[in-house]
Amino acid sequence: MRTAGRAAAAWLAAAVFSAAPAALAQHDVDLITLHDRSWLCATPEDYAHALRRVEESGAGGFEAVQAELLESKQCILILEDDIEDIMAPFVEVIDRSGDRVQVRFTVEFYKRIELLHRNISRATFVGWTSEGNLRDYYQWLTGKPQD
Repeated sequence: MRTAGRAAAAWLAAAVFSAAPAALAQHDVDLITLHDRSWLCATPEDYAHALRRVEESGAGGFEAVQAELLESKQCILILEDDIEDIMAPFVEVIDRSGDRVQVRFTVEFYKRIELLHRNISRATFVGWTSEGNLRDYYQWLTGKPQD
């Protein structure tokens, strides 16, 4: 993730996977991704805390709140550039708690070493977000709803 940085990758990659699958819903079987500017947090409570902090800070303090949440390893803000780096099968829902969902996805990082050689690494991210932050992958890709 270009904007999130390696510190965020280490935090999210270290999150614990849920062992008990929840009942399948529409977002559990479709190809999905995240909306631009979606918060991804360690717990559902951290997600609610992040939304409160952003609301309290107003527009002027948003970047400070974003940096504070990332540094405390509570939350990360997923931006459009980050979404482009998510690998298939894109975002998977692995648990639910009310209107919050725990998602898992893998991002591939490329580092050019020489003209024809690259160092490739992958990180799997796990975190909680609102179900409203999920959207159809093909609609995001094409900008049109699928039939």
